[in-house]
Amino acid sequence: MYVEPEVFYRYDPAAAPVPVIVDVSRSGRLYPADYRSPLSFNTVHDNVSMYVDEIWRDSPKYGATMLYALFPNTYIDANRHELDIDPGLIDGQWPVPLEFVSKSGLGLLKTKSRYGETFHERKFTVAEVQHRLDRYYRPYHRELASIADRMLTAHGFYYNLSCHCMSAVGAPTHADAGQERMDFCLGNLRGTSSTAEFIEFVAETIRKQGYTCSVNTPYTGGELNRRYGKADGRQESIMVEINKRTFMDVKSFGKTEGFEAIQGVARAVLEAVAQRAGERARRPV
Repeated sequence: MYVEPEVFYRYDPAAAPVPVIVDVSRSGRLYPADYRSPLSFNTVHDNVSMYVDEIWRDSPKYGATMLYALFPNTYIDANRHELDIDPGLIDGQWPVPLEFVSKSGLGLLKTKSRYGETFHERKFTVAEVQHRLDRYYRPYHRELASIADRMLTAHGFYYNLSCHCMSAVGAPTHADAGQERMDFCLGNLRGTSSTAEFIEFVAETIRKQGYTCSVNTPYTGGELNRRYGKADGRQESIMVEINKRTFMDVKSFGKTEGFEAIQGVARAVLEAVAQRAGERARRPV
């Protein structure tokens, strides 16, 4: 295990290593001292992918490497491009042109809660945002890129599971507002961050456990999949979203009886992906 204080934990393989990366970027709960929001803590914390690090904690037992971000995604979101910033949130002129594409308020710096409430009490200076990038965002990506590069060099490929959780019903700020969601949602940026074969392999593994699973709806993936995935079969990166209703009480944030079953699904996925990776790594080139 390696620790970058306040930034990430890296859990190394506890079994024979395989080229599998599990990244958990939105479950961090170490709120920095300068964190501020006019919203209640319950509203703020509702945006954290609660318990996802625990759901996937057995990753090293299957030979995978797990990277877990310790900082909250509402402080700075590792799953967004670093130029995906609302210009209206910056006090001053950003050094280069911004590329604000997350119009629903879900950019690098969250501007709205999932229900449309203003998230921050003031604008941020360029220096404040650069500090968040340099202290949290970039070190997380450097470590993830380093892990991926090592696996690619050693084995010629890797599988990356980018793990999150989602609300049971689409929020007003989301494209599927008011609609019930399946138990799991997988995404590969509509076929650009993994092969169809790999994402369907994972989807079928989940369905065999008795859970429903959608692909590329309501979510397709994010910056992590864009950076670390391709459809060439060598850099396979998919998003894995788990419906909160399957394992937690969204009002109290407590675990429900379904938590252990969801951990079991995660273990089934890890076992299947690790076996697939191990067999492929041993295959003659």
